[in-house]
Amino acid sequence: MSAVRRCAFAAFALTVAFAARPAAADHSTYLALGDSLAFGETDFTKNPSNGDRGYVAPFADQLAKYNGGVRPDVINLAVDGETTTTFLHGGTPGTGPQPGMPAYGLNTNYPTPPGSQLDLMNSTLAATGYTLKTVSLQLGANDLYVLAETPGFFNQTAAQQQAEVMATLQTVAQNDAAILGELKLLLPPDARVVLLGYYDPFAPFRNQPAAGPLYAFAQATALAIPALNQVIAGEAAMYGPNATYIDTYTPFVGNELADTYIATGNVHPTPAGYQLIAGQLKAVPEPASLALLGLGGLGALGLGRRRRARAVA
Repeated sequence: MSAVRRCAFAAFALTVAFAARPAAADHSTYLALGDSLAFGETDFTKNPSNGDRGYVAPFADQLAKYNGGVRPDVINLAVDGETTTTFLHGGTPGTGPQPGMPAYGLNTNYPTPPGSQLDLMNSTLAATGYTLKTVSLQLGANDLYVLAETPGFFNQTAAQQQAEVMATLQTVAQNDAAILGELKLLLPPDARVVLLGYYDPFAPFRNQPAAGPLYAFAQATALAIPALNQVIAGEAAMYGPNATYIDTYTPFVGNELADTYIATGNVHPTPAGYQLIAGQLKAVPEPASLALLGLGGLGALGLGRRRRARAVA
């Protein structure tokens, strides 16, 4: 290709990239997926809810700044107690945040009977079409909590516990890959995907044997939470340039007692804790940056995804 042609192609590519950018005040949708943190759970006194709270609400406000001040429609399908397995296959509805027992009834976006979060995600993707520009996913911690609640887990040696944690994380990786594969197939090519990691609420009790169960959990989470975050970050990298991993571990270090309810045995953030997470979400790039990174997806691959998405819908 000659230098002139290369310059012409570059100019054309930039034109396409900026044309792909949402117009000011364009209608858009933000879909939140995951577990109780994605649902915005705090002290269990503010349910049922539509989930436009926690970090989801300020992140939607942030997205408005990229869209002429127009806030996206927020659809939050996250569920207390959701694991990666129950996300895909459903589970027994619960009345609270029991691990492995999704509390569909707490989320007013769910019908009766609820089905799985995957089912509702797919029907939402079909219904929203190309207005869906942002998806966030926070999932995996409850898989570890289910493991920790397994009878006899804390009677095992450290090596045995580590082996079971690694096996559970392998399941998380496989299930997350399945969820992200579904999203990649059905989302518009320019949609951004945000994957959030986890903080460790048990960290303050790591050197306090008198804390009993909290101390035992702290020994396990010292390994498990950072390893889970590595899995999630890896999934984001594999998804491609339109995916962003968000570190929620770092801002909570040393602040767990102040910014969560862990002193009362509740692992969820306080309102201030959710603001910490919202602050980390400012790292999500603006749509123009995504358009430039994803130019390759505007060719045959992007058109193929659009056709498949229409066929599924």
